[in-house]
Amino acid sequence: MLEEIIHNPSLHRYLVTFEKGTTIFLEGDASQDLYILVSGQLDIYKGIKIISSLVEEGSLFGETSFLLGTKRTATVKARDAAHALRIPKEEVAVFLHEFPAVAGEISTMLAHRLDEANQVIYGLKEFCDQLPDAVVLTDKNGKIISWNIAAEKLYGRSWNQMRYKAVEKMYEEPDAYRAFIEEVHTSYPVSEKIFKIRHPIKGTRFVSTSTTVLFDGHHHFQGMLSLARDVTSMRKMEEKYRRTRYWLTPCVILLVLLSTALFFTYPHFTKSYQLTDERKRELRNQIAKDYLMLTSLLTNLFEAEDRKNAAHLLEDFFVIQDKASVPYTGVVVLDRDKKVFLAYSITPEIDAQTMVGSSYAGIEFHDSEQSPHKVLTLFRVDHNHPMGRKGIEIAFAIEKENRSLGWLIFQMNVELLKQKFGIEEKELEKFCF
Repeated sequence: MLEEIIHNPSLHRYLVTFEKGTTIFLEGDASQDLYILVSGQLDIYKGIKIISSLVEEGSLFGETSFLLGTKRTATVKARDAAHALRIPKEEVAVFLHEFPAVAGEISTMLAHRLDEANQVIYGLKEFCDQLPDAVVLTDKNGKIISWNIAAEKLYGRSWNQMRYKAVEKMYEEPDAYRAFIEEVHTSYPVSEKIFKIRHPIKGTRFVSTSTTVLFDGHHHFQGMLSLARDVTSMRKMEEKYRRTRYWLTPCVILLVLLSTALFFTYPHFTKSYQLTDERKRELRNQIAKDYLMLTSLLTNLFEAEDRKNAAHLLEDFFVIQDKASVPYTGVVVLDRDKKVFLAYSITPEIDAQTMVGSSYAGIEFHDSEQSPHKVLTLFRVDHNHPMGRKGIEIAFAIEKENRSLGWLIFQMNVELLKQKFGIEEKELEKFCF
């Protein structure tokens, strides 16, 4: 870091002091001064969430606004009494010329951030390319900024053809799609809808599309994330069923009565069954997606025993989740000896840090070679449940190059499993990932 610079007597004119709880600058401020931490601890916020902390002497902050000439991208507050060097925007150029080590530190910091961002983007791209559904990401203007391999196959167009093009152009009825997007904006959430597309080779296809609105930390609209799948065969089957039903109508009275009864009762049971089955698939797909994403992002940190950054990653994972529907109450990471390396919980009465170092050694995680996951039933004692509270957890192996590094465990929300998904412990064991 920059210890020699921060203790340079000639720079005392830049020294400023912040009392505990002081806001140094707010996200969205127009100030562009550069800061170097001399002592104390600072918290960095996006919206109301703490995303990082600065505790090391010589740490730079506020450099993004200075370099880009933009408003502040985050809020910085003093966790306790702190001292820092504040170099006014108009003096930064002279300061960097006098102390080139600071410019070098900025370059190194930006290189590290770029490397981390590239790794995250690569991991997310690999994760999305493994999904069976088409994933399409658009900006606030409805322009396509990313999609996966499944989207190329579904829509029959390459990334170069659709890059930064309006997503509505992929649909035969763009007005209907725009109305759907408007409905998503005004009455979110909206259940998925079916649209027609013109595939360049397969012709007209029916695509079921569901869309999620993306916001930043201040709830400002940033874009849309859509999932889509081909339901053409299902629509053709429904059409065939309707034609067959009319041919059977002239049959004998008994068959007419039976057909009439079937006509009124079958849709009810079919809808109920499809709804239950769809919720199970939704849960299974979410668990699979979250497992692939977390293992791809955690593996290198876990192998390097970087508990601090791994903890930040788990925290960020839960920050972006919809608190009303997230099926987990926490995540636990075990090493190869089944000792808790890291734990995170969103349940207020549970202190996840007390779990670190505890062991799952007495529990077998693999039922068979055909079962990549293991459903665990545990009873944990806390203040409100001295006799133990039943918990359901799902364990997955963390591997790299066919080497076992440990396990990733999702602690499930038992009440949400029953209320939203209608799933019991035995049904989780039957999931195929």
